[in-house]
Amino acid sequence: MAGLALVLVAPLALVVLGPATPAAAYPTSTVMLSGHGFGHGIGMGQWGSLGYALGDDGGAGNFTYQQILSHYYGNTTMQTLGTAPAPASLHGGNVLVAMTENDGNDVIATAASGLVTVTGVASPVTAVRLHLISPGNYEVDASGGCAGQGGWTPAATGVANPTVAAQNAGPLILCELPTSPELHGTLTALANSAGAARTVNTLPLEQYVADVAPSESPTTWALLGGPGPQGADWGFQQSEAQTVAARSYVEANPMGFGGYADTCDQTCQSYPGMKNESLASIAAALDTAGQVMVDNGTSTVATTQYSASSGGYSTGDQFPAVVDAGDAICVSASVCNPNHNWSVSLSVATIDAAYPQIGTLTSLAVTARNGNGDYGGRVTTLSLTGTGGTTSVTGDGFAAAMNLKSDWFSLGNQPSGGVGGYWMSAADGGVFTFGNAPYDGSMGGTHLNQPIVGLAATSDAKGYWEVAADGGIFSYGDAHFWGSTGSLKLNQPIVGMVPTHDGGGYWLIASDGGLFSFGDAVFHGSLGNSPPSTPIVGVAPTPDGGGYWMLESDGAVHAFGDAPTLALAADSPGLALARSPMTAMVPTPTGQGYLVVDRSGQAFSFGDAPYFGDVAATTPGYTGHIVGIAASPQTPG
Repeated sequence: MAGLALVLVAPLALVVLGPATPAAAYPTSTVMLSGHGFGHGIGMGQWGSLGYALGDDGGAGNFTYQQILSHYYGNTTMQTLGTAPAPASLHGGNVLVAMTENDGNDVIATAASGLVTVTGVASPVTAVRLHLISPGNYEVDASGGCAGQGGWTPAATGVANPTVAAQNAGPLILCELPTSPELHGTLTALANSAGAARTVNTLPLEQYVADVAPSESPTTWALLGGPGPQGADWGFQQSEAQTVAARSYVEANPMGFGGYADTCDQTCQSYPGMKNESLASIAAALDTAGQVMVDNGTSTVATTQYSASSGGYSTGDQFPAVVDAGDAICVSASVCNPNHNWSVSLSVATIDAAYPQIGTLTSLAVTARNGNGDYGGRVTTLSLTGTGGTTSVTGDGFAAAMNLKSDWFSLGNQPSGGVGGYWMSAADGGVFTFGNAPYDGSMGGTHLNQPIVGLAATSDAKGYWEVAADGGIFSYGDAHFWGSTGSLKLNQPIVGMVPTHDGGGYWLIASDGGLFSFGDAVFHGSLGNSPPSTPIVGVAPTPDGGGYWMLESDGAVHAFGDAPTLALAADSPGLALARSPMTAMVPTPTGQGYLVVDRSGQAFSFGDAPYFGDVAATTPGYTGHIVGIAASPQTPG
């Protein structure tokens, strides 16, 4: 099934008699990955919070900012700074921000309008330069502007940690940075514990969050969604949720940056000064003033991490893992999460360069996942094997090394097709398992209106569907119901089904080659206008959902969309030895192979599909009818 590409993770073992065989090179020059999300996935997803605010979450939407925060930050409670048991705001309501782009440089500053005052200098000046002469002591020079108009004139020397403020209390300009940001509050020049020059912007907490929130989430989001609470559009609820999260994050760790600041301007929270400040961001700060998330039963402000996109499930690393239904938001071309689903092609050379200890890559295998969501969740550990050996790396480490959007991904185009087992379904609803495929239930022993004609597995292999000849659908494990043809009058009976890549839909196929799409399944063509010579008995999609194969009972295969034409695998029993008509097929995750099975339970593999055995070989004398086959992932993964 299409989703299997996302969970089939380890190469097959091969027992070799005689001299050892060298490891085969990776079969292609690139490794295909499919993934979800952008960022670490801890706590709130920014796209998801917008989805919940606008109601793009499958029907449970139009969340207030309180509901959004409660959803993502479990085991916390919203409280207001200065009220019991929450702590008072740090530094008397101010935040100290390390302006890291100016590290090691002089502090050169002026006022956006008017003059600046400087510690140790009697009169205001137009522009000031603070130069470190010894740890904590600065030389102060003045001029007519940032570029030193009129020359820099000594104004004071030996000043300890001098502070610059605008005389009219307006914005300051930090001139030295490439962007020369305008800033609320003051600028202080000091030295870190190693004696190096550092720059700190001290400003009121609410002005800080009014500048951070729109730099983390677009301020235009506040204007989306139509009329909502507080006399604003529903998108404003996302802005307020972002503001509370930003406030809590900075309040949770006072003086936590280098021992001289609470936070920083770049890698902590995005703080480009007043660049993105807006009426909406100011309103969000005022409406939520002082509100923070506090760990339940304590006075500890929670470290409310957040990321751009959870991919559909938060990690559970700090807060309880939750489904992020809002992450799939797509309400217009300009408001559509580009990170919910993604794919990337990594060059094998790039992987070799990042991990030289393995030599030349021969295979990759996911060895552990966190268990939350599609594919079995985010990758926690990954094994890389090459001509020089094997190494184990963390999922987030691999994602960082390969510049991936997140550590929630699956591996495609793996050697040996990536199949670790499969299920077969009988006409009476009974299910047989082979390899590592688990048993989740069946319709065996239950009265059916029509016989079972097909079986399909979910993308994480934790469930499967059985389909009857009338198109009735039976779900097991984590398989979801997306609709059926059970109530329709069909020209010919349904003979099989396959789910889409993300499990959000499936196709049903009739014996005349007619195709029915449900959920997010896309139509790529059919044989409805050109009947096959023998009945269609199965369908299998390519990994990207861009095509599929249809299987005739005589073994003929028809390709649609991007599905390639493939030959019988060398280690598979000869198709000419089939004991009865073909009944079903399933693809490998690479899109370069598929398995077909005949009515007696004999299996045949094409392309890179592996052969594990079949009912005909393991159950001599079996008189039932095998009607379906579905692949299971390799272990572990």
